[in-house]
Amino acid sequence: MKRRTFIKITSASSAGIMAANAFGINLQLDHMEENIENLVIGSGYGGAVAALRLTQAGKKVVMLEMGLDWEKEDGKYKPFSNLITPKNNSTWLKKSSQAPMMNIAMFNKKFTGVLDRMDFENIKVYAGRGVGGGSLVNGGMAVQPKKAYFQEIFPELSVEKFWATYFPLAQKELEVNEIPDAYYEKSAYYKFARVGESEAHEAGFETVRVPNVYSFEYMKKEEAGEVPKSALAKEVIYGNNHGKQSLEKTYLKKALKTELLTIQDLHRVDYIQQIKNGYAVYVDIIDTEGLVIAKKTINCKKIFLNAGSIGTTKLLLTSMHKGKMTNFDSSLGSHWGNNGNVMTGRNMVNTLFNRVENESTESNYSTGTGSEQSTIPVSGVDNWEDKKHAFFAEISPLPMGMEVYTALYLIINKVPIPGHISYDPALDDIRIHWEKKNYQHTVDNAKYFIKKMNKANGGTPSGLLWKGGYGPDICYHPLGGAVIGKTTDLFGRVKGYENLYVTDGALVPASIGVNPFLTITAIAEYCMEEIIGKDFKK
Repeated sequence: MKRRTFIKITSASSAGIMAANAFGINLQLDHMEENIENLVIGSGYGGAVAALRLTQAGKKVVMLEMGLDWEKEDGKYKPFSNLITPKNNSTWLKKSSQAPMMNIAMFNKKFTGVLDRMDFENIKVYAGRGVGGGSLVNGGMAVQPKKAYFQEIFPELSVEKFWATYFPLAQKELEVNEIPDAYYEKSAYYKFARVGESEAHEAGFETVRVPNVYSFEYMKKEEAGEVPKSALAKEVIYGNNHGKQSLEKTYLKKALKTELLTIQDLHRVDYIQQIKNGYAVYVDIIDTEGLVIAKKTINCKKIFLNAGSIGTTKLLLTSMHKGKMTNFDSSLGSHWGNNGNVMTGRNMVNTLFNRVENESTESNYSTGTGSEQSTIPVSGVDNWEDKKHAFFAEISPLPMGMEVYTALYLIINKVPIPGHISYDPALDDIRIHWEKKNYQHTVDNAKYFIKKMNKANGGTPSGLLWKGGYGPDICYHPLGGAVIGKTTDLFGRVKGYENLYVTDGALVPASIGVNPFLTITAIAEYCMEEIIGKDFKK
């Protein structure tokens, strides 16, 4: 080779390496290999249950989480942000906040923040990122579904055993509690909920008080000025710094105490491949800017998939294509839904011209819904028995720090026509097939609810919050894709593959009628009892 040609090639290579480094591309990634027995992918509700029950049975467990361990290095990446002034740790790998509304924050660089929004055609799916999964970013409403609807959704499961055993167990482990009536009635931070209940009753709806995993004893101390504020300081969807019993304080804390659980954060699983005596799991290790800094192959005997409805279904579909795992049941990807989620609201609530009566005192409230509001919802409108318009509406807070005369609702519906998820090799990603026929009934129910509320109480639809006043493209509760009794057997064992399990929201077909995490936890407890009792004795 001529010297001039060599110099040109060397210079081009050097320029390529420099450009790659400038764009954050590492051309010589380290590759690691690890051999283990039990792998849990995902640290949300199902994963936390799996980890605790396995370690309590004396099994060593490695848990992978694509987000941060927010407690490591003495909480180096905390505190979590509040709703009004989010920092870049609020948002997963985007340069602006991605909340359902009020997105005004911009960031200098991307960060592996706590709240992710995955945008698909016609729907935006929210997820928690970090050890604890969705428990880090949800409102904590631990609602048990209607017994008859649970039986309708899961006809082959014993509803009596779930009500007697698995729901009480989940409530105990999650440290579910209820707001004391005396505190609820007097706290200025729950004026929005009291006004919401009174308006619902005036419109002929029934309301229910809902348990939560946020400690109301802590909240009372917040209001008294005895402890740092969290729920009363506009913290929730970007994480609570105090008060909420998220999974790292309950299930995962217990599992770690056994010293048999190892959690590896910033580990993003690409796909799985079946090998002799188990599975090979191909993992990208990322940094806090989302760049891949190393590769890892984990060889294991048993896998417990708990990456959430979207993550678990995506992983199985990707493994079908990349890992040549073609023995899955044909139902994989089907029976997917958004739990019938639709956001809506009302403006001009409880003004001087349409003041709402306080039912306990038979006098009018002071105007508005409250300039200071707790971020933790505790009330809902229960219209589930209405055969034409069956729904559950969470009376949601809107903690703006000033009076906005606005009521906010997250409405949950049935999903009679589920969507489905497919893998697109050209994108190396999934598509969610979700069309107007899948969600139009949720808008119809929301319109019925808002019209009836406004007719009885005054007010206007919330056109300032969402286009047309309704947000059917918002999904907080993705469910299904690897449904129990279809893609898996009745205990979460994936059909066609031994020692491969699903124990998360992917098991629940499309809708459960209420906030789903209590149900997911109960189902995971039910599955793990069977799996540990039988599959580890082979």
